[in-house]
This record gives sequence, structure tokens and C-alpha cells, in this order.
Amino acid sequence: MHYHYAFMTISLALFGSGAAGVALYLARERLTGASGGPLGLASRAASAGAPAAIAALLVALYAPPGRGGGADVARFALLYAACAAPFFLLGSAIALAIVARGAVIGRLYLFDLGGAAAGCLLLVPLLDAGGGVNTILCVPILASAGALLFALAPRQAPAAAPATLLPAAGAGPPLLIGLACVALFVGNGLSGLIDVRRAKGAAETDIVFARWNSFSRVTVARTGGQALEIRIDADAATAITRGAGESGLHSERRGRLAALPFLLKEKPDVLVMGPGGGDEVLVARLFGARAVTAVEVNPIIALDIMSSEPFRSYAGGIYQQPEVRLVVDDARSFIRRSTGRHDIIVATMVDTWASTAAGAFALTENHLYTVEAFRDYHRRLADDGILSFTRWYFEPPDQMLRLVSLARAMMQREGIAAPERRLVVVRDRLLADPRTPACLLLKKSPFSDEEIATLEGFARMRDYDLLYTPRTRPENDFTRLITAANPAAVWRSYPTNIAPPGDDSPFFFNTMRPRDLFSSAERAAEWRKTNQGTVVLVVLGGVAALMVALFIVGPLAVAKRRDLAGIGADGIRFLLYFAGLGAGFILIEIALVQRFILLLGPPVYALTVVLFSVLAFGAAGSGLTTRIPGPRLDTALGAILLAVAAGAALYAAALPAVIDLLVPLARPARIAAAAALAAPLALLMGMPMPAGLRLLRREAPAIIPWAWGLNGAASVLGSIMALVIALVSGFTVALAAGAVLYLGAWAALRRIRFSSGPAPG
Repeated sequence: MHYHYAFMTISLALFGSGAAGVALYLARERLTGASGGPLGLASRAASAGAPAAIAALLVALYAPPGRGGGADVARFALLYAACAAPFFLLGSAIALAIVARGAVIGRLYLFDLGGAAAGCLLLVPLLDAGGGVNTILCVPILASAGALLFALAPRQAPAAAPATLLPAAGAGPPLLIGLACVALFVGNGLSGLIDVRRAKGAAETDIVFARWNSFSRVTVARTGGQALEIRIDADAATAITRGAGESGLHSERRGRLAALPFLLKEKPDVLVMGPGGGDEVLVARLFGARAVTAVEVNPIIALDIMSSEPFRSYAGGIYQQPEVRLVVDDARSFIRRSTGRHDIIVATMVDTWASTAAGAFALTENHLYTVEAFRDYHRRLADDGILSFTRWYFEPPDQMLRLVSLARAMMQREGIAAPERRLVVVRDRLLADPRTPACLLLKKSPFSDEEIATLEGFARMRDYDLLYTPRTRPENDFTRLITAANPAAVWRSYPTNIAPPGDDSPFFFNTMRPRDLFSSAERAAEWRKTNQGTVVLVVLGGVAALMVALFIVGPLAVAKRRDLAGIGADGIRFLLYFAGLGAGFILIEIALVQRFILLLGPPVYALTVVLFSVLAFGAAGSGLTTRIPGPRLDTALGAILLAVAAGAALYAAALPAVIDLLVPLARPARIAAAAALAAPLALLMGMPMPAGLRLLRREAPAIIPWAWGLNGAASVLGSIMALVIALVSGFTVALAAGAVLYLGAWAALRRIRFSSGPAPG
């Protein structure tokens, strides 16, 4: 599917968990006396979750939503229902386990979060080894194993023999389902029967290579005869040039737009960010580059395709040439740790249309296109070095204008004078195509008159558009933005959002203003594509709110309105407490993941390391709550909430500076540092939920399902709220908002009049 749907999974998981707790509470009278008791029901729910996960996979693969239309409404509803089902069923199994063993909620929460942490740790190697489809097929195996363990768990015998523990009945069905799931996993691994056949609305044809990893799914396809093209998640594409290693075969490339910076340098030292199929490396070698460093983030492209047969020979061993050094790393992370200087730094069409490239946020946040990133590039240039960025030009040209805004903002921050002498913008006019490539050149020193004449002569010879040079300044938006004394006034007044993004809100591709939210269909196709994530976010927020109202808050309000009316002010404060925990936890978690991308490099590493740390140390914190004596629980919990709020506020203020200090470390040391930084806050964040449930069991057990449901509902909406806050104000504000929510939970707890009795458990 399109990358915008990626963050829907967070909403689905949280929604399923919350809805499961509410549904079980409302159906508790019917479930009383069920065979096997709560653990027997948990076994059956987990058993049902196994085929439900397989069904969700099949719907996502073979009946995904397309690009719009009435039929898509039904497909979207089917997708949401199919994917919510396994989360609901497995959430029900966990809720039933809490019913059965609620007296040891701290230990249950420890193992629940610990299992989730293990899942985060296993995700990357499973994706690398088996791909996305087979990784999902591990889920029903694990669900069946859980069902079997629930079925075998001891339960109390009838009252006639209260001292005896008997195994629960019904181990046969989960065992058979589990064996069938194992057979499906093994069989699909050998045959590839269940696999991607259509991607983003189009059938995949002429695929000669396909492989998954934790970054994306990468294919190589034939296009127009024997030509080969690398495709990343069926969208971002880069051609493999036949015989690229033999530069003499491709002299026509000297006339391409990519040649612009090389016209001004002899035997340059070149850094290429995101080289893909090697076209920029080819151009650099054509112009006699003495050294080319190619930094490719995706190891499948760098190693399995461009460095392995048959594609290595097809490309003429472009990355194996003596002057070429291939580095597998995130380009921004590599540059921040680098100490070298380069004559030319090149980035051509470096996009993040891969759904997993940015974790689960999917608004194409990209740390290559921020003010701080341009500062890093500028510092790695030689004294007269050139930074070259190429992107698509389409109307409105907001991506190219945003590049200029980034350059202007960086120069202002660095105190660089005369920006109008350091920038050039040229467009390759392909009149048959509504989008054409355009190139921004940023020189560390002012362009000389001779250099300007060289660039302009080349552009006129090739019939390129001179959108701006220090000598040729057409009456257009580029000239106004580059020459403005106050560039902020220009980007504020421009119809679309071309303000320069920063590391705190790195949404380069989101150029939509709020007023454009419901008129995007009138825009150019490329503009709609890059801004669709914002529309999907708003729609998903509405859908999530509706689902929460229909399946969590609504059923409780209808079925238990008398209970709600009778709980009094303290009951309301308990509910506010659990709602604050749900929203605050997810806000802090998402903001931490985003912040650590700058430390760890590839976003999937940040996602894995931070989620693992939050869940693992949160599990440890949950376990520690069992040691807090009941009479002191409310006092201790208040101190914990204040510590979480203070910790989140401290991280919001200090984390960027700390990360800057840690960037030069080797990756293993950075991973360890990230885990160590996340640990204290995660340990504290794991405590309030189980401790609050212990208090609620003592004070008002009738509203436990309300608390569970509102916690889930707040988490669903909080995951979307985190993105909205990040878009508007940045992830630092999202982290601070999480701190405020924990303060709100503390305020609600502080006003509750607790009984004198000890908390159970």
C-alpha cells in the first residue's frame, strides 16, 4: 500500500487492545462459568487470533485500497476490520489473563511488556532473513503457542478439592492450529505462494530480483527490453546503467543536469548521498573525480544488487572502481561523524517513499532535508566546495523553493554574508512531462564571474532554464527568495508551505497549508503524492475517534451509564488519570524514537532500539511496583508521576545537545548510549499503569473496564496527536506535551480521597 498507511498500525493495535477490554467487561455475565474459566477463554481467543492474523495479511496483500473512489471506501473498511481483528483477539487473551491473575498485575505487566520488547528485538533479523510476509506468518505461530500455554496453565479445581490444581482442558485445538501455522510458514518460505503480487495499485511485472530487509522491500525489474531499474517499496526508483563502470561508453552524460557542479572542478573529491544504481558516481568519474565516496543507506542496494552478480557485471562494477569507496550507512549520520572535506557533495532525488524507512510515522520525515543537515553538509565542504541538490520541479515548485529556503536559513544561522552570490538554480526543461528535474547549487564561497559564465553557457547550450544565477535574476519566486533581506517574509507569504524544516519537525515533503486540506485533488499529481500523508493523517484521526466512540467509550456509556453516574468525583479523577497515562506514554515514546534517529542513523534502528528499551525497562519498572507496600502505594505513585514529567521535560530540553556529543561514537556504542539514555525514563513509565490498577482494585473496582478502555482510547488518539503536534510545533513540543499529560495524571491522583485500607496484591 502507499506509505501513508504505515502509522495506521499503531492506531489499530491500541484500538484493538482497548476495545477487547471493554467488550470482555460488557460480556462478563455471559462468560461466567465458561469452560476452562478465564484462561480457557484466553486460550480460545489466542487460537482465533492466529487465523485472524493470516486473514489480515491476505486482505492487505490482495485487497488493499487504491488511489480513491467509492470502491475504496469498502476496501478501506475491510482492511481496517481485518487488521483490527487479530489485535482485538490477542488483546482479549491478555485481558482475560489479567482477569485470571489480576492479583499479580505487576508481574503480568512485566511479562507483557517484556514479550513486546523481545518482539522489537527479533523484528530486524526476521525481516532481514525472511521478509515482510514470512515475518507476519510468525505471528500466528506465537499466538498458537500462547494459546497452548493458556490451555495448559493450572486452574483451581472445584470447591470440593480447593487445594488441587488441574490443567485446563482444550490443549488439542491450539496445538493443531499451531502445527498448521508452522507448516504454512515453512511451506511459504519454500514456495513463496503468499507474496506481494500488486504494489501501490499496480501489478508487478518483469521482476528479476526481490528481497526484503528492515528498511524496505527492494526489487529489480526490466524496463523497456533489457534495461534494469531498482525500485524501493514499488515507488522510489533508480536505474542501473549497463556498463556504468566503463566511463567512455557514456560520454553523453556530460551534458546532463547532473554535470553542473563538475563543470567548475578539476579532479574533485566527491561525496554522493543515496547513489542507488550509480548514475551520479558515473558522472563524477566522467569528469575525472580523484575520489568518490558513495553513501548508500540500504544494504540490499549496496551489497545484494550493486556488489553482487549478475548486477555487478551488468553495471560494469561501478562501485568496485579503484577511486570509488562504497559506504553502507545513513548519509546524514555518516557526514556528522566524518572529518573529511569534499569538493562536491551530491544528492539527487533522495526520497523516503519506503513505508518502513521512517519507522511508523509515514509523513516522509527526512533528516537529509533540514536546516541542521544543510549546516552539516556546508561544514564538510572544502573552502570553495559545492553542494548540489536535484529534485523534481512541478507547479507549484515548492520543493525547489524549500531547498532554497533551507540554504537561506542555514546561511543566516551560520552568519554567512551575500547569499545571492552563492546560489544557482537551473531547470532541465522536459516539456512533455509536467515534472522536470531542477538543480540547486550552493557554493561555500561566492561564485566567480568566470564560474557563472561557465554555468550559464552550459545551460543555454542545453536549453536549460536559468531560474537564478548571481548574474541572471529573472522576475520569479526564486529570485525573490534568494535576494530577500528577510527570507522568512517570503516563505510566510507563499501560497504553499516552503518554510525550512528543522530536525525537530523534519517534514520536508509536507508543503500543504491547512487551507489546502480539502482542495488537494485540484493539485498536480506529484504535489498530491507528497502531501497525501497529511490528508490521511486527518482522515485517520476522524476514523480513530469514531471507532473509539463506537467500540470503547460508547458501549461503556450505554451499558454502564448507571455505574458512571454513581462513581462520583473520585471515579472521574481515576478515569482522567488513566486517560493521561495512555496519551502521555505514546507521545513520549514516539518523540523519543524521532529524536534518536539523529544518533542511530537509519530510522529502523531508532525504532527498534528505542521501542525495545522503552518496553524492556518499562517491564522492569512494572515488576518493581510489586515491591511497593499497599499503604504507601498512592504516595509512591505520585512521586513516580512527578519524576516521569520532570524526566520528559529534561529530555525535551537536553536531548539534542547530548545526542550531538554522542554522534562521533561507533554504532555499537551509539546503540548502547541510546538504550542507556532511554532506560531511566522508561523504567519510570512502566510503573504508573500497574500501580494505578492496584489502587483502582482497592478503591473502585467497578470502573476498571472504564479505566482500561479510556487508557486504550487515549493511546489511539495520542498516537495521532503526536504527529499533529510534530507537524505544527515539532517533536520537542510533543515530548513536553507528554510531560504535561503526566502532570495532569498526578494532579488527578492527588485529589482522590483514598481509603485507609491497603492496596491488594
